[in-house]
Amino acid sequence: MLGRTKESQMEKATNTMRDVVKYAQGVAQDERLRADVRGALDHGSKASDRLRKDIREGGYTRLASDKKLRKNLRAMLDDLDDAGSRMRRGKSHRVRNAMLVLAGAVAAALAFPRVRPWLEARSSDIFGSGSAEPDLTT
Repeated sequence: MLGRTKESQMEKATNTMRDVVKYAQGVAQDERLRADVRGALDHGSKASDRLRKDIREGGYTRLASDKKLRKNLRAMLDDLDDAGSRMRRGKSHRVRNAMLVLAGAVAAALAFPRVRPWLEARSSDIFGSGSAEPDLTT
């Protein structure tokens, strides 16, 4: 019993590490994400330089009125927000959407009997058998 628990823990750890590596590879290969992080670092660096300058020249009271500092901080936060939403993006729904289109075609064929021959002709054109012209007289 104890050996089985250790194996299952090792399998869980291995699967978790696989998921982490897969996620990290996806993040590393995402060009837009890297651009967002790079932009955030650039804006943060500008804001930091501006902050040091304001403290050195006018003390803390000048910070509240510095529009360039606020602009850089806002741009940095926007870039970080964009990067975060890129990392949290959902999975693609390509299969779900294809199933919805197929279900819509079936529903149209069932709801409108005159559409059925046209759909049959189109499907036979796609799959390679049947006539080229649909019979719409029925």
